[in-house]
Amino acid sequence: MQDSNATTDDEIDLKELFLALWRGKLTIVFICAIALFGGAVYLHKEERTFSVKAIYKPVAEDTQGPNLGGFGGLASLAGISLPSSSGSDFTAFQALLTSQEVADILMNEQDVLSSLFKSEWDAETKTFSQPVKSARGRFIGVLKKTLTGSEQSDYIAPNSQRLSNKLAKLVNVSVDKKTGYLAVSAEATDPQVQINLIQKMVSITDHLLKQRYIENAEDTLAFYQKKMTLARSREQREALAKLMAQEDQRLMLAARGKNFVVEPLMRPTVSLYPTSPKASLILALSIALGGFLGSALVLIRASVQTREDKPNA
Repeated sequence: MQDSNATTDDEIDLKELFLALWRGKLTIVFICAIALFGGAVYLHKEERTFSVKAIYKPVAEDTQGPNLGGFGGLASLAGISLPSSSGSDFTAFQALLTSQEVADILMNEQDVLSSLFKSEWDAETKTFSQPVKSARGRFIGVLKKTLTGSEQSDYIAPNSQRLSNKLAKLVNVSVDKKTGYLAVSAEATDPQVQINLIQKMVSITDHLLKQRYIENAEDTLAFYQKKMTLARSREQREALAKLMAQEDQRLMLAARGKNFVVEPLMRPTVSLYPTSPKASLILALSIALGGFLGSALVLIRASVQTREDKPNA
């Protein structure tokens, strides 16, 4: 009997709950309309961003180069290190793309800095300065200091470290597992600015790796030549000759070629429609939030009225 009474009470509670929501339907609809209006205002003020994507492929190596297939063991026994593969160069390219070393060179690009740190750039004086904080920003700063006890750090003008951190957050670098192509993408309000930035980053990174290889290759060739004079067996001399031929061939390609590690597969593409903010999602969340707040308000009001009526019953 007790279980039956409990079930009946639950059903009555659910019925009262539904009736309370139904009686307050106009309030819920009104709050949903306010929330929807707020979402629409946000969408009108928020800047549209587009997705920019550039695809790069590894620079094709000459398949007619010497085959080191049977000489790896002999070269190892002779104390010779085989040349690094293009795969390792490709991995190094990804790691170097958003590094501080690349950022050091990009610091000379005034147009890049002024676009990435737009809020700090003063077009009249051509200098960077700390932006004036809004009331919301000052409130957050005071709240953070109150909760954590940490003092606000001094302003630091854009430098290579800040630029490197900015690039790491702004630019996404990934490799397609099926094709092995490198995809460099970013979200931007001005797609052409991001296209120029990506192209500059790729060009600088490729040039740095090319210069490193040329410097190391010259030392490697000198080392091979020294080993050649000390080689006693014919097999060791053949292995050294093949290593030197491959190293010299790639050195020539690096010296005369425009691209060393990667080259564009196609021209950069821009999304046809804005990728952010997502209008349908913002409006749906606004309605959901308005419905939740409106329902909560109606139920709280109904609960208060019920408590006020009980003493009079």
